[in-house]
Amino acid sequence: MTYQAIFTGWDDLTIEDLLVAYRKAKADSFFENTFPVAIKFAEYEQELLENLQKLLDLLQSEDGFSSNKKLIGKFRLLPKKLTTKKKHESQNGHVHFSNPKRAADHLFNNFDLIPEFRIIGDFPVDSHIISALWINMVGHKFDASLDNCCYGARLKRIRNDELFSNEQDNPFHISAVGSFSPYFQPYQKWRGDGLKAIRDELEKDRDIIAASLDLKSYYHFIDPLAITSDDLYNTLNIKLTEDEKAFTAQLAVFLKHWSDGAAAFGKKIAYKTPVINGGLVIGLTASRIISNILLHHWDKLVIEKLSPIHYGRYVDDMFLVIRDTGTITNNHEFMLLLQDRLGNDCVYLKNEQKQIWQIQQGEHFQGKTTIQLQSDKQKLFVLQGRAGIDLLDSIEKEIYELSSEHRLMPSPDQLEHSTAAKVLSAAGSVGENADTLRRADGLTIRRLGWSLQLRYVETLARDLPPSEWKEQREEFYQFAYNHILRADNLFAHFSYLPRLLGFAISMNEWQHAEKIVLKAYESINLLASVITSGKEVNINGCKTRAVNDLWRCIKGTLSWLFVDAATRYYSPDRLFLDKRSKKEECLADTFFNHISQSLTNLKDLLDLRFDSADFYLKAPLVARADLAKEPYKQIVKSQSAEKLVNQRDSKKEVKILKLMSDSSLIDIDVIKLFLKSTKNTRLEKVAKGNRKNESYLPYIFPTRPLTPAEISELAPECVGLPSTSDKKPDERPSTIWAKYTQALRGVWIKPTLLASEQDSDEATKKARPKKFIHIGTDRKHKVVVALTSIKTEEDDWAKMACNKSNLSRSRYQRISELVNATLKLSPKPDYVLFPELSIPLRWVNSIADRLSSAGISLIAGTEYRHLDDNQLKSEAVLVLSDNRLGYPASVKIWQPKLEPAVGEDEALFSIYGKSWDSTLNVKQRKPVYIHHGVQFLAL
Repeated sequence: MTYQAIFTGWDDLTIEDLLVAYRKAKADSFFENTFPVAIKFAEYEQELLENLQKLLDLLQSEDGFSSNKKLIGKFRLLPKKLTTKKKHESQNGHVHFSNPKRAADHLFNNFDLIPEFRIIGDFPVDSHIISALWINMVGHKFDASLDNCCYGARLKRIRNDELFSNEQDNPFHISAVGSFSPYFQPYQKWRGDGLKAIRDELEKDRDIIAASLDLKSYYHFIDPLAITSDDLYNTLNIKLTEDEKAFTAQLAVFLKHWSDGAAAFGKKIAYKTPVINGGLVIGLTASRIISNILLHHWDKLVIEKLSPIHYGRYVDDMFLVIRDTGTITNNHEFMLLLQDRLGNDCVYLKNEQKQIWQIQQGEHFQGKTTIQLQSDKQKLFVLQGRAGIDLLDSIEKEIYELSSEHRLMPSPDQLEHSTAAKVLSAAGSVGENADTLRRADGLTIRRLGWSLQLRYVETLARDLPPSEWKEQREEFYQFAYNHILRADNLFAHFSYLPRLLGFAISMNEWQHAEKIVLKAYESINLLASVITSGKEVNINGCKTRAVNDLWRCIKGTLSWLFVDAATRYYSPDRLFLDKRSKKEECLADTFFNHISQSLTNLKDLLDLRFDSADFYLKAPLVARADLAKEPYKQIVKSQSAEKLVNQRDSKKEVKILKLMSDSSLIDIDVIKLFLKSTKNTRLEKVAKGNRKNESYLPYIFPTRPLTPAEISELAPECVGLPSTSDKKPDERPSTIWAKYTQALRGVWIKPTLLASEQDSDEATKKARPKKFIHIGTDRKHKVVVALTSIKTEEDDWAKMACNKSNLSRSRYQRISELVNATLKLSPKPDYVLFPELSIPLRWVNSIADRLSSAGISLIAGTEYRHLDDNQLKSEAVLVLSDNRLGYPASVKIWQPKLEPAVGEDEALFSIYGKSWDSTLNVKQRKPVYIHHGVQFLAL
């Protein structure tokens, strides 16, 4: 990996630089999930080099991009939340209605509703590439200067485990897929570090004050031009060249143009006064870096002048733990303490009635940015002794109960009884305390609850035939109609509506898809009938009054979100069907007619058009570009694989491969070697003569690349077993695994010295199978093994022999309960063992993923794998934790049973006409696995 992203002026920019930026932008935009981009990127990739060359010509001919209006894209309006304020005349106490209609009526009659919206950017692909280019060449330097107290929106960096190094010493991981660390882990660490700091102090019998501070509409009041300040660069301790400063200045001007455009757009959807702030755009990755660096000086001041026990910031959410002075009894007094320590010119009361405090770091640091804290929305905890620990226990217990469900397999018959469901159906009364250290309204925890519910049904859809859980699915849809799609809850779950619709479409349940769309439109219409033109609304943190076009914009946004979801979630097995059933065609046409009609009615506001013909054309493009809900690596296992693979334009790809190879970002030759070595296992659904036609692009520009476990499964040479291509490896197993993983995932890997030492030369010198297979380099003093007891019925055996596996709900429930019980065991087992023929092949990944994420290795006997010529084989699957790449990972190994049990082959042949796999060598030596020093055989 030798590629260096260095900006020395637009004339020196190369097509390779743009290819690298495109690779980052594609993955970042896929996971950003602010506004749909899948169709745009899929179409752009069809003529990738041509489009990038046009962009390069534009940047060089215009000496940049700051004045190009086409790059600004479109402005969209997204709901943020629905604020309710009880009317003065209403004195009803607390009333809860489970009936959605009555709940909405009660809300409208007894509360003033103030909807909050945000204006976001809908950019062309070129703008996303420029944003990624800035991060690659300049922005990563800003991120490196941030302190460890800044948790959110941080760039991926190459770890340096051998040195006592700071973040600044770890270079930006430019070859990794995507720029940023995933959301969930940093957020958990931010919250967990705060809770740990509180517990440590309380257990030492020290009284503390814990406060959560939330900035008011932070993004919308940022001045983009602030990032051009030399004083800011000095406080960040970064040195930029004149060219890098010029690039950053162009980005700042471009973002300022967007901000001005957003303010102008605001006048179309609300009163012309007061002027709505545009602020820093939501929708470009560069904004995430900028929002962090503008608070760096504040972070330094807090740490230096407050000397807190703990301070952590997750973008605009701050968590502060200080010693109790004995004088703090409310939020106002706490803010006075901050003012006293930080200075009157740094923190001061801006609005006494609303308790809004202003933060001023100095115009040379933040430009015209307005940074405000609303103290009446803060959470303050003054804790001491045993009572403080009890409160902490309660908070951590509720967090654990909900977040632990994330680790478990779904239980089909218990969906409505899960903690996630309770959080949602109780309309916030359950789980209110669970995230109290962050927010008072429990909104975050309810969104997490709904996310978990969606995750459950998506897992069930992957594991069970549709007919097996139709009743549970109907209950799930009804749950969504009652608790999610109703007018009073729609805003809270708006970002999840496309996922709900996508689920229905992936199940080919168009009647529910239509109902979801109509229910959502109905709720918007209901809100529009109550919050009419002239009523108070909040846009980008500014109070204003609505005009009629506001609700039309929201409906248009939702329509386009639905179009994108339909395209991404369409079932892979149906992508290339020449004929569809009359019923599907009718239902799909009805669904798209509703969407199309909505877009037609809004064509004066939205430059969008879409119908069912576009859908059937775009869905395969999105799938091929690894932008569908189902990853490309899984779609090649579907019925659509044959046609999907045969869409390669070899002439265009040769040029792209040459340029990517010249860039030295990733090793293209290793990718070619891997694809050649694994084509028979990856492309089983593709005719042998067509397997060489597969496109390289999904592996060079992936959004969800193959995991280390998937790589080792497809290429057994990674663990010292013979390659599926029968080619003798020239290198040691750990080196092969490292090379494949580095090329396919872009990650920096240094195989541990110990792993290289324990890989004997036997693998490279001898053609015969290895006697010992070394996996992992840890050493365990005590091994805990969980033995499962699960009965495989005669009927189950008969069905698997017929290649009609028993995938019933009841069987799934039993296995799911066993897996979940294993995950809850204390002490945690190192291994869990399932008996021969006990696990259907379709369920292996769901089980292994849950166990692997908890650090538990799986050894299981799986059902028969059926081969050509009425042959079959029985296998054990071993999914073993492995640290040879330098970080926690797993390998997946399939070991065949070499010969059948007494009478097994006779019964298979006489009853079902099946014979044992003739390619298996009965005399083949079975390897001894040495896993973290533990030796065992799989018989």
